[in-house]
Amino acid sequence: MTELFAVGFFAGLALAIPVGPMAIMLIGVTMQKGWRHGSVGALGMSLVDFSYAVTVFLVGQLILSFLGEWNLALIIAGGLILLILGVNTLIQNLKLLSVSETEPKFDKTGVTLGGTLAIFMGATLFNPPTALYFVALIPSVAPLAQGTGINSALAFSLGVFLGSGIWQQTLALAGLGLRKVTTNKVRALIGSIGGVLIIALAVGLIIRGVTS
Repeated sequence: MTELFAVGFFAGLALAIPVGPMAIMLIGVTMQKGWRHGSVGALGMSLVDFSYAVTVFLVGQLILSFLGEWNLALIIAGGLILLILGVNTLIQNLKLLSVSETEPKFDKTGVTLGGTLAIFMGATLFNPPTALYFVALIPSVAPLAQGTGINSALAFSLGVFLGSGIWQQTLALAGLGLRKVTTNKVRALIGSIGGVLIIALAVGLIIRGVTS
């Protein structure tokens, strides 16, 4: 349980840290509409990550029950997908360093807290990199759940929820006073750290699969 929670926490944190459109939107909503909207938006993103984690955990067990002999190959393939995502994230953020400094512009239309929650949940749910990230985790996470029941799925998913939630709430809090320092260089630095974390996770999963 502890191992699953730790893997989930790191996976959630590595997923959340790269500063892409969703993170910038979260910072902007907080700056424009206050802490409550930012916090609710962050919660929406974390809830979707939690839902993806539960689904992937349970579906992963089903898939691996049919493809058990391909376990190592699937772990390596999933690790490689994460590696590609991490490298791509790192490259994209490094490119920001050569772009002229601009402040992001956001729509100031009024919405309720429920509307903010729905917007962030919907945007995160249909964000392809998020889905691909969790699909890539299936081969490595599912073997840890064999014979352990729903409690293991919840342990992993709660780890993802907390890892993602801590970072998303931090971004929302930062949005209260970061408008003048959310430059390309700042976003590139934070995003590059996230890319490195995804790369580290991918390498760790591959090494674990090969050596186990």
